[in-house]
Amino acid sequence: MIEVAIMESAMAPMITASILASSHSLKPRLSSMMVSYGIPISFITLVFWYLVL
Repeated sequence: MIEVAIMESAMAPMITASILASSHSLKPRLSSMMVSYGIPISFITLVFWYLVL
C-alpha cells in the first residue's frame, strides 16, 4: 500500500482543477501551462520514485 501511495503522489497534476480554474476565469493560461509542464515532469519523477522503491 505504501508503494502505491507514493506512486500516486508522483503522478501528473489534477486536470480537473485546471478545467475548473479556466471555466471560472482564474488565470486560464497559467492553469493550462501548469498541467502541460506537470505531465512530462511527472514521468521523470515516476521513474525516479519507481527506482527508489
